[in-house]
Amino acid sequence: MKNPYLYVYCISKDTPSLRGLRLQGIESEPVLFLPLVAEHQGYSIGALPPMLAVALSKLSWKVASLSKQVKEPGWVAKRVREHEYVVEEVMRNQAILPMKFLTLFKSEKSLLNTLIPHLSGLDHYLEHIQDKEEWSLKVYCDESRAMRHLLETDARLKEMDCKTVKTPGERYLHKKRLQEMADEGLGNTLGRIIQDIHEALNSLSVEGITLKVHEKKVTQRAEDMLLNGAFLVSKLMLEVFKEMVEELKEGYGPWGLLFELTGPWPPYNFCPSLEKIPDKVNV
Repeated sequence: MKNPYLYVYCISKDTPSLRGLRLQGIESEPVLFLPLVAEHQGYSIGALPPMLAVALSKLSWKVASLSKQVKEPGWVAKRVREHEYVVEEVMRNQAILPMKFLTLFKSEKSLLNTLIPHLSGLDHYLEHIQDKEEWSLKVYCDESRAMRHLLETDARLKEMDCKTVKTPGERYLHKKRLQEMADEGLGNTLGRIIQDIHEALNSLSVEGITLKVHEKKVTQRAEDMLLNGAFLVSKLMLEVFKEMVEELKEGYGPWGLLFELTGPWPPYNFCPSLEKIPDKVNV
């Protein structure tokens, strides 16, 4: 193989268990573990640099053909699965900093030149992420059920709904106003509920973020997505976190809310970009 590209999956601690892994990655190429060695990074005498490694494969891709292939959904989907397989297998053994799909370097030298200056920051991140997992929570809403529950429980709307109107014109305006008030009330109520859900779970997490809420054409579901959240959860708190999800699911069931908790996932949403990791090693 002449001048192969280096395809990078993730960074982790360099441990014996890591060295024992025998994995096949993109294009069924073997996964190699390249040590990140800081030979001249200013460490004081007696100070040990971090022992980190990069999981990678050597690929004989051509940039010209690659630019076309990334536009083919089938080609991309297969290689995304291969990428995620390697990332998740390494994650089973230890904390990782996952790299984005299609992270490529032209040479080992360029890879090391990019990462070595960040050794201290990378090591600090891996210590921080140790014994923590990323979990995803998506909350959907059956709007018709939510509206029925609102009309059954909101005293002001119930009173207005029972109000007697005489003429057809008055009935039309009354019905229109009732619908407007119900729509506004439902939107405000669901907004508060989602905020309460996120705050409750965030209090049990190391960190929590909200991600983009997708439309039905993306989710392929009949219900509306109201929350797309990611939470970094300590393994010690995981059962408590899951119990809280079940409590929220039961408590807000009458509002037509559907909870979808999945994980653990590689911590893509909680890993820093290299630009945000300190460039210098702390001596």
